Amino acid sequence: MQGPAFPGWLLAHDMRATRFSGFRRSGFLRSGALMAPCLLASLSVAGLAAAQTGEPPAGQTQSPTSRHTAHTAPSPMHSGTVSHAAAPSASGKTPSAPGATSSGPSAGKAPAAAPHKKLTRPQQIAALADQLAQAKTPEDAQMLEARLEALRAVGLSPTTQLLLRRAQKDSQAEKPDDAVEDLSDALALQPDNAILWRSRAQMRLAAGDFNAAITDLGEALQRDGRDAKSWGLLSTVEDQRKDGPAAFKAWQKVLELNPMADKNHKHLDALHIKAFGQPT
Repeated sequence: MQGPAFPGWLLAHDMRATRFSGFRRSGFLRSGALMAPCLLASLSVAGLAAAQTGEPPAGQTQSPTSRHTAHTAPSPMHSGTVSHAAAPSASGKTPSAPGATSSGPSAGKAPAAAPHKKLTRPQQIAALADQLAQAKTPEDAQMLEARLEALRAVGLSPTTQLLLRRAQKDSQAEKPDDAVEDLSDALALQPDNAILWRSRAQMRLAAGDFNAAITDLGEALQRDGRDAKSWGLLSTVEDQRKDGPAAFKAWQKVLELNPMADKNHKHLDALHIKAFGQPT
């Protein structure tokens, strides 16, 4: 095997030989013929040495791309970190900061509204009474009155309901005194229920006991002052007692609570005439 210094020695020998006239014509020709194999031999030896040492062979130039890759390639110790950081940049997305607002499904949602609290029975009665005062047709007023009556009867116990049904049967059988007794038993069980006081007042009106009926209506209105039926019954009792102004005033209250009870005010005008006479 030729050593790495052999091509250099041969070149120097040829150059010395060309100084003499005998070699001026053929020195460089001979040198040119021998230079190619020598250079190839030297490159092969340098390539073998580079393969053993891991360095590129002498005379080979790296391309700009390879040099850039060599300088920018991450070290093995940081390759995991760099790959994670570079992945979003390759896809065109930049990682958001920890404090940045998320654009996920929950970001566009408004805070859930608090559930509406269920109204109590007195609150429901008050709401329906407000609607009744604003009723525009008799049909709407009748529907609201029916709902109000059902709500007012919700709190009755089974025993009280049984006594109330018995009083109604006694009234239909023209036994008002028995009906009053049944309702008195019901009031002993549930004295705070306004509808029972109103029902007994109605039975006492049928029995002709006007004063007792007014007393019972006072108890009913004290517990439920927005009951248009109780005010209407009070106007009837006062009319039966020949107290025109009291009857007229009670009916005015009825129209405040239920304007459709006397849409054309015919009954109101009649009570006004009874109370104050014919207008001149």
